Amino acid sequence: MQHRNSHTMYTQARVDYSAANEYIQAHYNISQYFQHNDCIETIHDGRRLQESYHNEREMLKENGLAIVASPMPKTQIIWSERDSVQQCYLPELERIVNKLFTEKIIHLSFWNPMMRGESLEISRQRDQLLHTPTANIASLVHIDTDVGAYDSIEEILTIIDNNRVQNDSLASSSSVIEDVTVDIVSGRKRFAILNFWRNIGETPVNRAPLSIYSSRYDGDVAFPDAAPNVEDSKWYMFPNATRDEVIVFYQYDRERDQPSDLWHCAIEVEDKESDSLHRRKSFDIRALIVFDDEVSDNNDRFSPDRENSTSVIV
Repeated sequence: MQHRNSHTMYTQARVDYSAANEYIQAHYNISQYFQHNDCIETIHDGRRLQESYHNEREMLKENGLAIVASPMPKTQIIWSERDSVQQCYLPELERIVNKLFTEKIIHLSFWNPMMRGESLEISRQRDQLLHTPTANIASLVHIDTDVGAYDSIEEILTIIDNNRVQNDSLASSSSVIEDVTVDIVSGRKRFAILNFWRNIGETPVNRAPLSIYSSRYDGDVAFPDAAPNVEDSKWYMFPNATRDEVIVFYQYDRERDQPSDLWHCAIEVEDKESDSLHRRKSFDIRALIVFDDEVSDNNDRFSPDRENSTSVIV
C-alpha cells in the first residue's frame, strides 16, 4: 500500500455526484451513497502514481486503472465504422489484454463501442448497426456496467451479445450466453468487465479529460454494500492523454478484493494550455473477460440471480 502515498495532486475540479446518488437510490434503495451531490474534489496525477509501479499490470491490479502505451496501427482506423474498428483496432486491444493479464483467459468479448466528443450528439438507433454510436461527453459521475443491477447473468450477457464487436481469437461465433454461462454459474469462473478509453483527437486531451475514482472500502466489502472510504479513495486523471495511449479501468470484477466498479466522468480543468479549437474526441469500448480461475467462497461477490444477492435491498 506504500504506492498510495505516491499520489500527487494535479488539479481541483467540480464533481457532480447527483446522478450517481439517484441511480443507487433507485436500484438499491440506498440514500445519499456519496456524501455530496456536488463538490470540489482533488484530482491526482495518475501518471505520477503509475511511475511508482514496475509496470501497468501492477498499477491496474492495485488501483483498478492504468494507462498503456498503444501506438496507432499503420492501417488507418475509421472510428465511425464498426468494421474498421473490428479489423484494425481489436487486435491491438487483444495485445493490451494479454499484456495486462498473466492469467489464462478462456473468453474475451468486446462490446458497446462509443465515440464521444464535445461536438457530438446521441446517434439514432437505426444508424448503430454499421456505424459506431456517438454521444456527447459524460460530465456526471457514473459507472458503465453495474452487474448487480441486472436480474440475472443471462440478462447482462444478452446485452453484451447484442452490442458485441466480433473478435476472432478468444470469442467464438456462438453467443456469449452459450460460451460462458456455465463457466460463470457452475464453474465459478472469475470474470471482469473493463473499459478501454482512447483519445482519437489530433492533440493531447486538455479539455474535458476523463477522471476516474479509485475506490477503497473499509473491511471485506465492495460496491454497493458500503460507500467508499473518502480518505483512502482518490480521483485520478492522466494528463495530456495522447492518440498513442489507452486508459484501462475496471467496471466489475467477481473477485471482491480487486478494486473495480470505478466511477468516472469528464471534468472541467482550468488549463492555460487549453486549446478551444481542439475539442475532446474519444473512443471507448468495453471488454468481458472470463478467466480460467475459480473464485473462492470468501472472495466471491457474484450471485447468479439478483434477488439472491445480499447487496440488494428489496
